[in-house]
Amino acid sequence: MRTKPLFVVAFIASGLLLTSCAGASASGSGGSAETVELTTPTGAEIMMPVEPQSALGFYTTDLDLLITLGFDLAGTQPIRDDFTTFPDFFPQEELEGLDTFGNFPEFNLEAVLEAEPDFILNGLGYEKDLDGQLQKIAPTYTYNAFDGGDWRVVAGQMASDLGREDEWQEWVDQYEARIVDIKARLDAADIHPVVADSGYWDGQVTTSCYGVPCLVFADLGLEMAPLMNATEEGLPASDEYAELSPEQLGQMDGIDVLFTGVDESGTVWVEDEESLQQNPLWQNLSFVKDKQYFPYNYEMIYGSPSGQDAFLTVVEKALLG
Repeated sequence: MRTKPLFVVAFIASGLLLTSCAGASASGSGGSAETVELTTPTGAEIMMPVEPQSALGFYTTDLDLLITLGFDLAGTQPIRDDFTTFPDFFPQEELEGLDTFGNFPEFNLEAVLEAEPDFILNGLGYEKDLDGQLQKIAPTYTYNAFDGGDWRVVAGQMASDLGREDEWQEWVDQYEARIVDIKARLDAADIHPVVADSGYWDGQVTTSCYGVPCLVFADLGLEMAPLMNATEEGLPASDEYAELSPEQLGQMDGIDVLFTGVDESGTVWVEDEESLQQNPLWQNLSFVKDKQYFPYNYEMIYGSPSGQDAFLTVVEKALLG
């Protein structure tokens, strides 16, 4: 079952935690003695280690960026409350031996404090009160990774601000090389399907252009179904997304290949939702009849290097085998 994007989050912090954070920040876990001062996108002036020894990614996408950019990690890192471990498409070698704690949708600042980070990367910049609380724990670079745009733009700026341009460019170069290769093979095989990314929520099939799937479709030059409401750049044309009732499923006619996010249980709603199996409009859709639907870990949609690479692999295997 696909969850909705990051719409609403709960923020809970104890008074004891808030009063104790400043002292913990000073002692920390012992990072580099060499520091650098910079201004974050929130306007905060921070003094952070040039080479953090115990960096923490506040959301899972932040952790993936820390790994991609070559940061040394704190021994404990957050995961989503609805997952039991890190996403399976993340670099597993770098994650080996790390402990975890649930940190989304409710924030566990006490566990963040106990992880003793000397630097925090926080992409949840839309949470206006969060940055100030994290600064009391450790120097925090807060930015908005979920502003509705291409996550790579703000991530690239973040990498530049943190002096990790080379590491970021290395990822960009390998990703773009993969795009060129896959596009060439699709063209050679004359494979040009109409694609869509859909989920199932509260009795309705939802279709939208949100996050990584749309970006990958656009990078590959694939035609997206009109229901996706996408721009040529793979961004939402508006804030609205399609919600189709059982009587409206015929509007999905013309979609050749469907991609759909699934949670950690692996339940695939396309196959398991009983009301759809009894709906002749649904059963008559070509991607249903031909079994041209492909599940993926929904955590990929939120935008990180490993998520982008992983969804590109999902599309590559679906279209090229």
